[in-house]
Amino acid sequence: MSLLTYARKKYYYFRGLRQQKGLKRKKKYTHFFRLADKNGVIPFRIERIAAEYVDDYFADTGLPSNEKEWFYKRGIPTFKTGWYGLTKENYNDYISDFDFYSKKNYTEYSGWFDNKLTTYLILHSFAKNMPRHLFYIRKGKIHPLDVDIDRECNADDILSLCAEAPICFKRCTGGHGRGFYVLSRDENGYLIDFEKASEDSIRSLVAGLDDYIVTEYCKPSKIFSDYCGEGNFAVIRTVTVFDREDGPQITAILIRLGTKSAGLVSDYDGCINCGVDLKSGRLFEPIMRTGDSEGIIRRVDAKIHPDTGRDLEEIVVPDFEKLTELAKNVSSFLSMTPYLVMDIIPTDDGFKILEINSHGQVRNLEPFFPFRKNKYNLRVFETKDR
Repeated sequence: MSLLTYARKKYYYFRGLRQQKGLKRKKKYTHFFRLADKNGVIPFRIERIAAEYVDDYFADTGLPSNEKEWFYKRGIPTFKTGWYGLTKENYNDYISDFDFYSKKNYTEYSGWFDNKLTTYLILHSFAKNMPRHLFYIRKGKIHPLDVDIDRECNADDILSLCAEAPICFKRCTGGHGRGFYVLSRDENGYLIDFEKASEDSIRSLVAGLDDYIVTEYCKPSKIFSDYCGEGNFAVIRTVTVFDREDGPQITAILIRLGTKSAGLVSDYDGCINCGVDLKSGRLFEPIMRTGDSEGIIRRVDAKIHPDTGRDLEEIVVPDFEKLTELAKNVSSFLSMTPYLVMDIIPTDDGFKILEINSHGQVRNLEPFFPFRKNKYNLRVFETKDR
């Protein structure tokens, strides 16, 4: 081990250890940190696994604590027994955290998609399939992107555009919807996240943003508004593999649907996840996510949308063949990064790519598409039975 790698691991270990409250949690964190390290997890993800397994150990996941270690030794947090239906008989159908976060399974170009501005620039030839990117905010400066302005911009430019249609602010790095805002205007004035806001508060918000992109706000197509309620989100997640022999392949599709309790972000309690049939585009097995307050994920069957009373399994993604064509075209265009996870909004005007991750998690997808049951996934990820 190089001195640099050792120093990084030491930094990650002590940073995570400080977050654990109490001696019992600190001891478990140390145990799980060493376990992940021993199993070849890439250094910058060891801390994540250790912290998550501590939360899992102290949470009620339906298993007694003395049985949990069997799963941890195989790189499996025990919340997956309920979230996936994972058992000691079928666990090898799913990818172990030790394999998913193995240094062997990261591509050299993965950093391309860590920043939403970089993703936008790389995918510029697919601009019609992305939200219109208006501005980039960095260190107090507002830079024009796809707007008819040839000077440095200001808050007035942002306010004038939101008067035409809602726009949103998104962090360029990070995920899970953190730091996401929607700015709009109606006959009574400005709104932030569809709540009344003063012009001064909006200017203050803009002034405090750093490393943000400003884009149009994409409204989901009418079928999702009808079934989920006006203002609730619908975000499709696709997994593609560019296979050296068979070309671009779609190995999983999920859609995340909003509820009143979920709010504007799609990876927390209240969000409904549905599998999407890869041939027909029909939704199947809707489940609602809960448990975030405990640091784990639980499921509640949610065939009937709680706000509208509509049966979600009646939905077929409109123009589904265009979605699959888009996903495969992007996979071919970025064949040097053979595994891609894309988040896409289905709108009445087509499909809009929000972001791409070249090492996107599959936890939301595996309840519907167990990762290791797909031969194309196994051609780009090195995994083993555990």
